[in-house]
Amino acid sequence: MSGNCPFYEVQLLTPDDLEKDVLQTVAHWAYVRHVTLVDKTEHALKMRLHIDSACFIQIYANPSKSLFSYTLVLNRVRIFGRDCDGGIWHRHPFHDPESHDFSAEGSSSITLSEFLAEAQHILQNVGIL
Repeated sequence: MSGNCPFYEVQLLTPDDLEKDVLQTVAHWAYVRHVTLVDKTEHALKMRLHIDSACFIQIYANPSKSLFSYTLVLNRVRIFGRDCDGGIWHRHPFHDPESHDFSAEGSSSITLSEFLAEAQHILQNVGIL
């Protein structure tokens, strides 16, 4: 299903609401060791979900602009990601994370929990988990 950014009814939520939701979602994923709040403003939120010393997932959300980003980072380099810009999703595939995949699968909306499942699969395949 392509289309809107899932992160809820985005204009209704504040960065505080999003932070609480991220923390509740992440609590169900044992491979996330700890969470840090990188930045929070009146309109935006950036958090890191730490996997190990070289690997984390960065979440960025600016609901007022319909911007959302989930990025899997290893050794300071994006290895996979999903972004929603203005309501349109795309994927940065594992095999070519600098590219933008707007295929039906790449442009389908995704929840944080679904992204965490995708990231877990990738991390298991590369031997991190």
